[in-house]
Amino acid sequence: MFRKMADGNYIHVLILGAKVNGTSPSRALQHRIDVAAAYAKAHPHVELIATGGQGPDEGMAEARVIERELMAQGIDATRIHVEATSTSTIENFEHSRPFWDGASGVTIVTNDFHVPRARLIARLYFQLESDALYAPTPPLAKGRYLIREVLAYVKLLGRYIFRKEKN
Repeated sequence: MFRKMADGNYIHVLILGAKVNGTSPSRALQHRIDVAAAYAKAHPHVELIATGGQGPDEGMAEARVIERELMAQGIDATRIHVEATSTSTIENFEHSRPFWDGASGVTIVTNDFHVPRARLIARLYFQLESDALYAPTPPLAKGRYLIREVLAYVKLLGRYIFRKEKN
């Protein structure tokens, strides 16, 4: 998939969750929040969907942290939908479907390394067009994230192939 930057074309903006430290966003999540808030200010017609559940080592659901931080940056709560039960990228889409269902596409907000896989999930699993906002990845974490992403691709494609064979 080619790099398609968001341009305000899609109404729904899916902000994918990431690690929360206690009740504070990790640097990766903070970058996603900052990019989404700036985009929302530039495109007042969009609705934001904060996604991500609460891991066992997190003091608050990722989606709730996203919501709180967006409001702290001046985004009106009426523009923010919260999906606070997902534990994976596929579940981010699946559990937030009620907010975007019927749309032809969504804008995905995640860190740059994660965008291609998130867009692939949108296309393969949900038949959604997408564009993206590429939040920067903290430099010290980039190598670890890239290794994790390769493993996630293997799992994703294996799961997709298995699903196709069952149908």
